[in-house]
Amino acid sequence: MLAALLCCMASSAQKRLIVIDWDTRIPVDGANVVGKGLTVQTDSMGVIAVPDSCRSLLFSHVNYESRLVNIEEVRDTVYLLSKLLTLKEVVVVGQAPFKDDDRELNKRLRLPQKELELAAANPAGGVNILPLIKYLIPKKWRKNSKKERREQLKRAIEEY
Repeated sequence: MLAALLCCMASSAQKRLIVIDWDTRIPVDGANVVGKGLTVQTDSMGVIAVPDSCRSLLFSHVNYESRLVNIEEVRDTVYLLSKLLTLKEVVVVGQAPFKDDDRELNKRLRLPQKELELAAANPAGGVNILPLIKYLIPKKWRKNSKKERREQLKRAIEEY
């Protein structure tokens, strides 16, 4: 009976390894381990069982540098170096979309009305100079349309 037990243990001789992050000393979950006739992943505790028939193993993970290890040189722990050490800082800045209307443009550029009208003039399509003439005539000589409308409203109310 004892001989049968020893034979079973000898035939299933395995080495238990733990894969750990070098910097944080936290077990690496999901590391791929490839060897002769062996392809496994570490569990949540970073543990794998490797048969004695494997002499060398390749450890790889998306976030870590790949490492080829000779089994005879390892006792029970394999350390992996993080790839994140080589990344540089990235800064992302957002900006609200630009509204394309005259009021928003006026706020952003802070141009007076006269300059806005000049900027909007299209010389290729012919320039309408009537709106620009009001800047050439003194204000006291110009018609005040608001004042005229008020007077028309007063007259309409009185006649009613």
